[in-house]
Amino acid sequence: MIKDLVSVIIPTHKRPELLKKAIASALNQTYKQIEIIVVDDNSCDNTEQVVIEFMNGNIRYIKNETSLGGAGARNKGIENSNGEFIAFLDDDDTWYKDKIELQIKKIKLNDNNVLCTCGLQVVYSGTDLKYFNFPKLDEVTFEKMLMNNKVGITSTVLVRRSSLDKAGLFDVSLPAREEYELWIRLSKIGDFVSVNKPLLDYFMHPSRQQISASIEKFITANDLIQKKYSDQFSKMSGKQLKQLKADNYFQYSTIAINNKNNFTAVKYILRSILKKFSAEKIIILITYIFGFRAYILLKQIYGKKLMKKKNG
Repeated sequence: MIKDLVSVIIPTHKRPELLKKAIASALNQTYKQIEIIVVDDNSCDNTEQVVIEFMNGNIRYIKNETSLGGAGARNKGIENSNGEFIAFLDDDDTWYKDKIELQIKKIKLNDNNVLCTCGLQVVYSGTDLKYFNFPKLDEVTFEKMLMNNKVGITSTVLVRRSSLDKAGLFDVSLPAREEYELWIRLSKIGDFVSVNKPLLDYFMHPSRQQISASIEKFITANDLIQKKYSDQFSKMSGKQLKQLKADNYFQYSTIAINNKNNFTAVKYILRSILKKFSAEKIIILITYIFGFRAYILLKQIYGKKLMKKKNG
């Protein structure tokens, strides 16, 4: 490993135009000690040519002969990296120019810090809809991580390579939530920290056709995670397990609303409320009934409150 070097892992599959923006945002970082590893998960288009256009000493291109999926592609990037730190960037997201600089400063404040996350702006492609979101790192522990993902998506994370060597890489057997399961394992290694400001744009691409498959993958992944950590889950109280089930239903409702499927969203949030009542979820339910734009407006209000709170 090369000290202070950040290896940026960008998995990609058949999205060359979006990939251009992701690579450009990585190259534009104020922190210059980086290498970029683009892992092409067996695309059959001009992805390689897009990478060649950016090619310099800091960029490497790896093409998988068969598709390994997102988890497998990220693992391939990690295995071929040289950095003391690893940062993940999905091919349809874009970083703000000071993301890595701020995260490096934060994670290096303490040798026990193994992972640094950050806030983000959710942007709905083809619309004017967007809102801010932040991780919930309230005294993260292994037990709390088992309840829900307090860290966020892969594009927010910078992690020590030595911690990945201890915890292991992404679990390729999971059809979804593989990043969350890795964060669970990392929570046993050391501390998590966050830069409490938005440092990237996370793009959503709503598609009704994807809704059923997306939810089924998440249901399967949640079941597999509970089996993987069955010893820990068996020690949880009935109240905790009830909360976990309610949170999972709420997660499925969010997937549905992000794909503009209000009926499915309402169905799952009702299940969540019946499992564990929440006044906040009642408000969200009402916005679901009024439609997608009303839901985003609510998220915007909440995001601005969080932003104000984070800024002190």
